[in-house]
Amino acid sequence: MSIEILAGAKALTHIQEHGLQPSDIRLMVGASGGPKWLMLSRLDQYLAEHFLPKAEQSISLVGSSIGSWRMACHAQQDPLATFKEFEAIYTHQRYESLSPREITQFVDKVLAALFNDERAEHIVNNPKRKLHVVAVRNRLLMNGRHNISQIMGLLVAATGNVFSSKVVEALYPRVLISQGASHDPYHQRPEVIELGVHNLKEALVASGAIPMALEPTKVTGGKDRWHWDGGMVDYHFAGPFNVEEGLVFYPHFFPKIVPGWFDKGIPWRKAKAKNYDNVVVVAPSKEFIAKLPYGKIPDRKDFTKLNDVDRENYWQTVLQATDALVDDFHNKLSKDGASSAVKTIESIL
Repeated sequence: MSIEILAGAKALTHIQEHGLQPSDIRLMVGASGGPKWLMLSRLDQYLAEHFLPKAEQSISLVGSSIGSWRMACHAQQDPLATFKEFEAIYTHQRYESLSPREITQFVDKVLAALFNDERAEHIVNNPKRKLHVVAVRNRLLMNGRHNISQIMGLLVAATGNVFSSKVVEALYPRVLISQGASHDPYHQRPEVIELGVHNLKEALVASGAIPMALEPTKVTGGKDRWHWDGGMVDYHFAGPFNVEEGLVFYPHFFPKIVPGWFDKGIPWRKAKAKNYDNVVVVAPSKEFIAKLPYGKIPDRKDFTKLNDVDRENYWQTVLQATDALVDDFHNKLSKDGASSAVKTIESIL
């Protein structure tokens, strides 16, 4: 078994009775994860070419960090071609020092290639695929971009997060940059900035600006603060999602949900099953991942543990292996809409 299809209670019943249909999807979610997204590149291409075009209804797209970049690709006029470009550019990135400046320059290069003004125009005005980009911002008293300011803020957030995830949100308020200033994916309205051609690139830079790794940015239309990686509050998204009817579709790179970035070292901090009641997650199985080179999925440590040639060869091997995920997903859908393959989501929460 290469791929798993896992669903909350309501979604499970629906899929068992009706199958997983593109017409049932109201929201699609993209998690943070840097190079981990390569596990989903070929699946995203399949979804863009064969699955999502069958959905005539409007679908909200919400993502943090690399997940927001994936969702922006899905919002384009030709998402399949964009994903192929993204995969090619991303797998061949190389650095001399891995400094925040150098990495940010690469980010700017990718943005210029994938999201020029013509493409951005389509994204921000797409009536069928409505993009929501998640970032966070500094508070006024912590509005520094230098290492000392970052370290102090991160230490306070990490310490407070042991007791409550609300501490992180208090220090780094969630900011949603979205089409029409919508907050559709969330029940409670966070700080919202209207997405436009003029700030799409800023939004995507902000959403992926990992502290100490990339340079932050300010977002036109928002407060005069430095904006950072949205994964700090919505790493894998804890929910609940603001979807009353229909399904939340969540292609994920790993069969585990970690709510916030600071929760990675806190095993008791888990997403609640009730918040995933209408969510369906599609993810590679642990058995599939164990058979990959090094027994893991790509991650940021590959840049320091492997030389460029070995890393690129490893990533290409992973990409080729993930073609099996696409085949397995297609076969499950073709058989009975995945109704016999869907499992309860509790196993990954």
